Amino acid sequence: MSDRLQKILKENAEFEKKSPYNFCDRWCERCPHEKQVRCRLYLDEFECKATCIAHGKDEDDLEITEAIMEAQYKEVDDMLNKQIEKFGIDLDNPDIDEKWLSEENAVDFEDLPLDMQKHIRFVESNPLDHTAKQYRNKAHSFLESTFYKNEAVKPESKYDFQVISWYHTLLEVKLHRALCGFHEPAVDGDMSLCDAVAQFEICKKAASQSIIALRKIKDDLPDCRNQISELIALLHNIHSRIEALLASI
Repeated sequence: MSDRLQKILKENAEFEKKSPYNFCDRWCERCPHEKQVRCRLYLDEFECKATCIAHGKDEDDLEITEAIMEAQYKEVDDMLNKQIEKFGIDLDNPDIDEKWLSEENAVDFEDLPLDMQKHIRFVESNPLDHTAKQYRNKAHSFLESTFYKNEAVKPESKYDFQVISWYHTLLEVKLHRALCGFHEPAVDGDMSLCDAVAQFEICKKAASQSIIALRKIKDDLPDCRNQISELIALLHNIHSRIEALLASI
């Protein structure tokens, strides 16, 4: 492991103490309690649900949710308004939208700096991104035929199917976000790279947990063994290539 990667991992560990939701898989129900109690996102959602229950409302009641979110984000609005006043921005001026949406203001791909062009091509054509899409599609087909419409799933297998279901879409999204920041040429310093490393770590967890779950249910589904083996192979491929990217830092 390079000194640069060690530094990034150390910085991320400090960032995670302040905002763990930037480093998690968003599966709050399975998150350790010690992390839940310092996660602003989890606490905000918990407050919303508790308030709805206290008022005898459904936990997704729109009116109460809007009121809570308005209170929670008032501080953000106040900070934004201060910046608007500081820089003299008139959000009611229709010319602003016309300016930024006009064809004259649009930037052609060929006019971008070469390093930016290279970065965009890297993200759009990276085979790792393609492999994640391939895995998501194959995993979804597998879940459709074995879990989503199957009421006879063994109780002890339901947890493993839920693991596969949760991660098969999250993996693709997190991986794309990681690739976008991995070779970001427009940002000074390592901020985007730090985020990319954090997302890659989540992807590694998603792949590892999914592999474990697939192996556990493989013996119960003899007719799907080839299908499961292919999914495991794709996950191993994703995991190993993530490790190679991290090793290149």
